[in-house]
Amino acid sequence: MYRRAVYSILGLWLLVAAGMAAAQTAPPPARKTELQQGIEHIEAGRLDAGRIIFEKLSNAGDPVAQFYLGDLYVRYAVKSDKPKGLVWLDMSAKGGVPNAMNRLAAIYSEGVIVTRDENRAQDLFMQAASLGLLEAYNNLGRRSMLGIGRPVDPNDAMEWFRLAAEQGDAEAQQNLGAIIAASPEVSTNSKAAAEAYMWLTLSGKQGDAEAQALRAQFMKGMKPAEIAEGDRMVAAWKPVAKKK
Repeated sequence: MYRRAVYSILGLWLLVAAGMAAAQTAPPPARKTELQQGIEHIEAGRLDAGRIIFEKLSNAGDPVAQFYLGDLYVRYAVKSDKPKGLVWLDMSAKGGVPNAMNRLAAIYSEGVIVTRDENRAQDLFMQAASLGLLEAYNNLGRRSMLGIGRPVDPNDAMEWFRLAAEQGDAEAQQNLGAIIAASPEVSTNSKAAAEAYMWLTLSGKQGDAEAQALRAQFMKGMKPAEIAEGDRMVAAWKPVAKKK
């Protein structure tokens, strides 16, 4: 009995020791970078705390922090301070950050903070797109579709939307599906109808409410064989690798 008790105590000690050893050898949790801390401050509404971090990193030459600082000024600063955001966004864009290029392009296209300049906006959107930013693909597609700063060109719009849709972007999938669904071709081309259905379905699966509504409406005019083909295409679809 005594021997069993000793073994029990010894076993318990070994388990505790093993746990202590594991705890001692386990890697410590990764520390958040200052940039991550700044982003968390902004997301939590602690704008001043985030700004202080971004300013420190931006002054040290961090182009990503410069984007966040510029965006912070543009979004939340008083009107007289918003131009400061443009300075930081421009520095970030020149540092190769595609989000800064895209943000600046939108600002030049809106013409609220600065004089509207669609040529400058187009150049910046193109730069961001050349670096693979899917949001820039969507913006270029919308500009061609609506004729913003350039003539209306549905074919060019579809090319930009397709580039993003093929990489899995829900917004682009919805845009592409909507264009195809609205084309006269779908009434005589079952393949086109199935493709429109596929893109709307893929976008809807990612939670795009507009795609879900368009799909439901579009299905009312589809043939059963077209729906079956669309479902087959959805099941077989895989996103392409991100463009470089």
